[in-house]
Amino acid sequence: MKLHAVTFVLSVTIGFALTLLVRWGARKLGVVDTPDDFRKLQGRPIPRMGGVAVFVAFFASLLSGTYLCKSSDFQEFLRGAEFLTLLGGATAVLLVGLWDDIWGMRARWKFAALSLVAGAMYVAGYRIGAVSSPFGGAVNMGQWAVPLTLFWFLGCMNAINLIDGMDGLAGGVAVFAAAVVFVTSILLGNAMAALLSVAFAGAVLGFLLLNFPPASIFLGDSGSYLLGFLLACIGLRGSQKSSMVVALAIPVIALGLPVIDTALAILRRWASALPLGASDRHHIHHKLLDLGLSHRKAVLVMYMGCLVLGGFALLLTAADDVQAAGLLGALGVCTFLAVRAIGRSEISLAKNRGIQYLQQRKRAAECRTAGHRALERMRHAQKAAAFWQIFCEAAEQLRLDRANMTIRRPLTSPDEIPHSFTWTGNGDSGYEDADSALWSANFPLVNGREWFGVLRVTKAMNGLPLDPSVPEMLELLRTGLTENLARVGTQPTPVALPAKIADLSQWSATAS
Repeated sequence: MKLHAVTFVLSVTIGFALTLLVRWGARKLGVVDTPDDFRKLQGRPIPRMGGVAVFVAFFASLLSGTYLCKSSDFQEFLRGAEFLTLLGGATAVLLVGLWDDIWGMRARWKFAALSLVAGAMYVAGYRIGAVSSPFGGAVNMGQWAVPLTLFWFLGCMNAINLIDGMDGLAGGVAVFAAAVVFVTSILLGNAMAALLSVAFAGAVLGFLLLNFPPASIFLGDSGSYLLGFLLACIGLRGSQKSSMVVALAIPVIALGLPVIDTALAILRRWASALPLGASDRHHIHHKLLDLGLSHRKAVLVMYMGCLVLGGFALLLTAADDVQAAGLLGALGVCTFLAVRAIGRSEISLAKNRGIQYLQQRKRAAECRTAGHRALERMRHAQKAAAFWQIFCEAAEQLRLDRANMTIRRPLTSPDEIPHSFTWTGNGDSGYEDADSALWSANFPLVNGREWFGVLRVTKAMNGLPLDPSVPEMLELLRTGLTENLARVGTQPTPVALPAKIADLSQWSATAS
């Protein structure tokens, strides 16, 4: 324990001193977080390279503490491939975050870079090869070990990154998780995981002295991704001498708040049809602020939640298989109730999108049925008026509001109806409302380079997106009208087709 105590003191001291230095350097370099009155609510620009201080403090305290205490076993670990892999992976993650902090990086490239790092860690041996069950036995993951390991690393990194929206929050959550891993590692006899977690906790604590509200320095992406990465590695290292399901459950439970926050963020953005990388002000800590809590009180409430979850995780280490299963079941029920309370709006959004999806599937099936049925009926009709009548019945099913078909040359049959046909829907569509958004399109009745006329349609949107099956079926009906007009003897007019769709109206007029 002397080594652990020395390493902890060194990591806190080095972390604090380096945070002061990095804060000064970031200001000089202009790497600061500027207020935007949306998510960044600080009153002034704040340096955001705190990850550099945490990185150096973590590895420097491990090296210096081990050699000061002259621990041969730990010195051997620090010279081994496992530690060098940890150092290399952490360096890569830090550089990716620094690039984003300084120059900015698109979300897809960050995700790709972090995925490559996670893949490299799997190849180097940091992997989830088997998962034990609290009911006994173990399941070899086989080919699922790769996606499960990638998900573990990416999940931890993004969970810390997403919750890093308030002074002291991400760092405090990481310290609570590291403290839980330290205690459980000591109880389970995993001295190396305990040393890694205590060095990590001390480095983050040194940074937190200047990051707790009101913060004078931020983690930045370099810090938040690094914290998640190191927690992922320490969690995997701690699982090597214990039941994998318990060891991996401990950091997951300790990180319960960011995990729930990340899940709700993904659900919210999916339900709102937004990219997963989009930012918003609907995270758990934002909701606490909306309730009227100050930044400091909101952070303390989140800390209390982490403390409760950490205590729950510690209970798993003293439980047998049956008790662990019961505890996990109870936690699942509590999590479900908490998500229902915290994520009420996200659940409502997801429910509405699910209903819309089912309705769209039903409408799409109806539209396709109407389109193909109309096409089949046109093949047995003999006059343009009959074709138009069939089209109008399909237009009702497609919920169009107005349609017009103009045939530019008279038909060969002398008793045929005039060359222009118009239809207006009878449904309560809001077409006459001047404020309604309208979708309209012109479909040239063209067969090769022979032009028969033009079909114009209009549909009131009423704030809803256009079902893709509507233009799909209209294109099918356009083809059917063209082919059947040619079949019954409509005389085409050879014309030069317009170069752009925007020229269709002018082309229609000149072609007549």
